[in-house]
Amino acid sequence: MMSDNDLYKYTEELVIRAEIKEEGYTDRFLKEMQDHPKIKEEYVFYLMNGSYSCAYTIKGVSIADIIIWQMDHFKALLDNAEAMNKGNPYKMTMLGFDTMIKMEENPDLYIAKMRTTTGTDYLGKF
Repeated sequence: MMSDNDLYKYTEELVIRAEIKEEGYTDRFLKEMQDHPKIKEEYVFYLMNGSYSCAYTIKGVSIADIIIWQMDHFKALLDNAEAMNKGNPYKMTMLGFDTMIKMEENPDLYIAKMRTTTGTDYLGKF
């Protein structure tokens, strides 16, 4: 496992690389992680290996599934050079773990969104 000090340091660096400007984001994120130990294990694995283990799932959905869904959901925006996540895998990762925390608290809501809400090739297509 990773020490709390290292966890904070690596998370803070990830937040900087993700270009997340929210005041106190690192503290909030790590506080929420404490209430979700299985997600924390996934997150620590990512920090230590630079990849996702996908060992923990919520109703069959892994962190990789969440990130892919987010990319699909926002793919019309990803084509925009100003898109918030374009070219920033760190931000996709942070938002993916944020979503996984929320999903663990209310899985049926997110499962329904993943089954019904997909992106489009361009804004205004449908």
